[in-house]
Amino acid sequence: MTFVVLVLAYAILASLFYVEYHYKTRTTTTLQTAGDDRGTTRLLLLSYLIAITTPLVCLLLLDTTTAMSDYVKWTGLGIMLSAIFFLRWATTVNPFYLPSLSTTDDQFICTDGPYKLIRHPGYCAFMLAWFGFGLTTGSWIAFFIIFLLLSLVYLLRIQAEEQMMLDRFGVDYQQYMNETYRIIPYVY
Repeated sequence: MTFVVLVLAYAILASLFYVEYHYKTRTTTTLQTAGDDRGTTRLLLLSYLIAITTPLVCLLLLDTTTAMSDYVKWTGLGIMLSAIFFLRWATTVNPFYLPSLSTTDDQFICTDGPYKLIRHPGYCAFMLAWFGFGLTTGSWIAFFIIFLLLSLVYLLRIQAEEQMMLDRFGVDYQQYMNETYRIIPYVY
């Protein structure tokens, strides 16, 4: 059962990246790449590699996959599917959603849909997906490695993005920051 759930989890994870990278971005005249992403792009790529291989290592070396019930594993798949829909919502309502740290020449701050409450619904969706992926592994060790690692890297990425947005939009983005939460409504 663990193998089937894990294969489905990898497929859902691939779908999540497909949704983000094949989202049809708004046509713009100029794309302005952030000067410094603080190394977060490389950290994300390395973290993805670690997160994707961790379940396999745990499965082959530690045999800890029976630590979680099948119910928990299937719940993880449900969380991952929810994350895809949440990401799609975020990319649909924000015409300036970009998978890279960059802005466009005609960009404004989106406050529609999930952006009314949280500033980073895309990162929230990915964190939910990785949380769910961790559950599908069946291993508490893999779950904690995946979720803690990716959460830390996404928080670093969010800090870099917020600095980029502050540099681009100044006081308007600061006001938006004061009126919304980063990732979790009413919490953080």
